[in-house]
Amino acid sequence: MSENNVKESLVDQYLQENKTSDAVTLLFELIVSYAERKDFKKAEALHEKLYEVDPMALTEIVRAQEAIDEAKNQSVDPEHREIWKGLYENLTVNEGNALYYGMKDVIFDAGTVIVEQGQIANRLFFINRGEVKVVFSGESKQALLGVLKQGDFFGKDQFFTTTVSTMSITAQGNVKAYCLENGIIKKWKTEAPALESKLLDYCSKQDKIKSALVEKGMDRREYNRISLPVKMLFQLFDSTGKKIDKFYKGDVSDISEGGLSFFIKTSKAETVRMLLGRKIFVSFTANLKNGEDVLVEKSGQVTAVQSQVFDDFSIHLKFDMPLEKTLIDSFAVM
Repeated sequence: MSENNVKESLVDQYLQENKTSDAVTLLFELIVSYAERKDFKKAEALHEKLYEVDPMALTEIVRAQEAIDEAKNQSVDPEHREIWKGLYENLTVNEGNALYYGMKDVIFDAGTVIVEQGQIANRLFFINRGEVKVVFSGESKQALLGVLKQGDFFGKDQFFTTTVSTMSITAQGNVKAYCLENGIIKKWKTEAPALESKLLDYCSKQDKIKSALVEKGMDRREYNRISLPVKMLFQLFDSTGKKIDKFYKGDVSDISEGGLSFFIKTSKAETVRMLLGRKIFVSFTANLKNGEDVLVEKSGQVTAVQSQVFDDFSIHLKFDMPLEKTLIDSFAVM
């Protein structure tokens, strides 16, 4: 039995004998020891135990957390830290650790399609080595938006707003990267509350893909949208392609030949995000410029789900078949 295992058994013995102070002292020593050995999982588990044993042992609890944070910080890959210096310099030690240790190593061979246009994606990638090409395909065009290399990232929109990818990204050679899964954001809300906003701010300012779209005068929307604030109903399709009988309410925001966006209100965020990629059927009545009303019924795929304020969510739908432009032009825009 190792020395630390002996000490852990002694901690349990102290607790049975109601020697809380001795248990706290020994737990602190164990946490520091495991942190120095880079066994962070064990160190953090014992830190939780320390808090449970004596929530008022604030000195030991704080110092133990500092020891873990410092050991984690010293263990960050120096090359990675140098590549992403501009990102980490705006983070606290705790935020930097939460970011780095929330990442996963990924390696892609040359020619691998990492992200496919039109598919659901929820990962943010940080390129440490290699290059990827970014291609946008429309009905009438295909364009190379650029090549991303070491120190660049991709997947911002899909990671932060839960949407399908609007472009394809392929490894040009062997690529080594770190990636974050969208689910990590929920963990950050308690461990590092400001990290999400800081990361979004960094990515928004350094977004080379967005810059390329602006430089090339390209808009990923193929159709112009018009405001159309009307009430609507929508239904889900089951796995057989049959409409489910239950109706849900929404408020149309805007519409184009290719799709529409609408708002729904609910406190069940995870349920709403499950709509991403689902086929739904929408129906609404709109006023025309000639004073008549028209019933619009369309099916399509949900391509984005974005949270708003006060439990509102914006849902973006791509129609299976485009609306006639003459109908769009005839709507009485408010």
